[in-house]
Amino acid sequence: MFERLSRQGRDWSTACLIVAVTLPLFLVGLGDRYIWIPLEARYALVAREMWEGGQWILPHLGGVVYPDKPPLFFWAIALTSSFGAGVSEWTARLPSALAAVGVCLWTWRLGARLFSPRAGILAALVLATSAGFFWSGRQALPDMLLTLWITGACWALWAWLGGNRRNAAILAGVCMGLATLTKGPVGFLLPVLTGLAYLTLQRNWHLARPRESLLCVGSFLVTVLTWYLPAVAQGGVSYAQATLIHHSLERYVHAWEHTAPWYFYMWAFPAEFLPWTLFLPQAFGAVRSKRDDMRGWWFVVGWLGIVLLFFSVSTGKRDIYILPAYPAAALLVGWIGAEWWKHTRERWVAWGMTCGAVLLAFGLWGLAVGLWALSPEMLSSRNALLLPAMPQTCLWISILLGGAGVLLASLALLQRPRLLFGCVVGCTWLAMLAGVVVIYTARFNQRYPIKPFAQAVRVRVSPEHPLRVCGAINDLALRFQLHRDTPLLTQESEIIRYLLSRDPAYCVMDLQGYGRMSELIGQQLPVLVRQEIDRSALLLVFNGR
Repeated sequence: MFERLSRQGRDWSTACLIVAVTLPLFLVGLGDRYIWIPLEARYALVAREMWEGGQWILPHLGGVVYPDKPPLFFWAIALTSSFGAGVSEWTARLPSALAAVGVCLWTWRLGARLFSPRAGILAALVLATSAGFFWSGRQALPDMLLTLWITGACWALWAWLGGNRRNAAILAGVCMGLATLTKGPVGFLLPVLTGLAYLTLQRNWHLARPRESLLCVGSFLVTVLTWYLPAVAQGGVSYAQATLIHHSLERYVHAWEHTAPWYFYMWAFPAEFLPWTLFLPQAFGAVRSKRDDMRGWWFVVGWLGIVLLFFSVSTGKRDIYILPAYPAAALLVGWIGAEWWKHTRERWVAWGMTCGAVLLAFGLWGLAVGLWALSPEMLSSRNALLLPAMPQTCLWISILLGGAGVLLASLALLQRPRLLFGCVVGCTWLAMLAGVVVIYTARFNQRYPIKPFAQAVRVRVSPEHPLRVCGAINDLALRFQLHRDTPLLTQESEIIRYLLSRDPAYCVMDLQGYGRMSELIGQQLPVLVRQEIDRSALLLVFNGR
């Protein structure tokens, strides 16, 4: 009894430690960056329409049914918004941030079951401080919530197949159902394929007993059909076809956006998993020297391989699609980190730690030199936002990066794996938080000041006056910031007809569109508000009526 109480106390202390590390990473400054990215704006608008209009079964966008995604992510945004003044940057991103913390906690528990308690803790810290995971946890996108349920499903699958816990089959089905309600069939395909891969690698299909398998399928169907049957009853067969066929199967086989070659993730994943990519290969090389039970290792390797292979086959690719692979990769790094921690004097430990740490040190030195020597004009538009505006700040950051590289190389050569691991986690944690909150967010808002522009438009245009968005501009972000419906006019003929009407008409267009309309109309319409955004400008135009 006392051992159980002691173990529970240690578990609570570990959980508090992980929460203390992850909460600041994902919550500090979460709502400061303006919603400008179209996908964030679209999902936030769907959630706002659900919250304000009460359409909880079928998501809507602009009064039209939105069959692109199931409703669970929109429900989460609407629920968090109900405690405040509505959907905002903060409430739209809060479900993803909390889901990121939940994924780290579930990764810790899974690592403790698969390998050891130390491996679980290290895996959670690795996951939280990997670049792609950190960035995804601060965006209003459903992928982090999907990753939460997939990680929970994998935890339950291991407890069922690897630990012979029959009730875990029910939890696996529920988690797969919630994942399906978050982003469609991929929510159950990835865990099912992971389980099948594990059974194939172990050559032991008897682990999936028929009774437990039926419990898993039954709990999955109950979870999914609780929403899907009322949704089809309201939306009809066309809604079912749009959600299951068009936006799932057809998008997977013949994507109409975000297309990339099959090898896209061969470089995207290593880049997004930094800095821990440098320690991941050692987890595959060190397995040869192990003679212990490696069933957990094979389960995680199957999980990682299934996710990467599944999305590599698809014609549509985005870096965030493979987010469910990050917990598996973090578990492998956590496992090898725990082995280094335990066998500090073995030669393979010294080789693995030294190689990864030295490569990371060289990367930091190269980054320090590049940050000091490069100018923003030499980088892409997105990456330039990571550079501080002041040259003196760049110099000091370069000095800190160089010093961090010296520290990492010194700890590696001195064979201090514990201090080295803690140094990587601490430096990465501080660099990510400071880089996004202090540098990136301020520069992003300065380049895309859509919120101040929307506030100026609201002052000029009363709600009873018509307002249109004219031309190919980011109408979703503008609609979100304006808090009103702004129909989009794309054809020149309808824009001219609207501006030449006898009634007062207000229109938002970019600088290029304004020049084109002035030529076609033969006069320059009054500009009430002008806001420089990126390399162009947004204008509020009035027809003078």
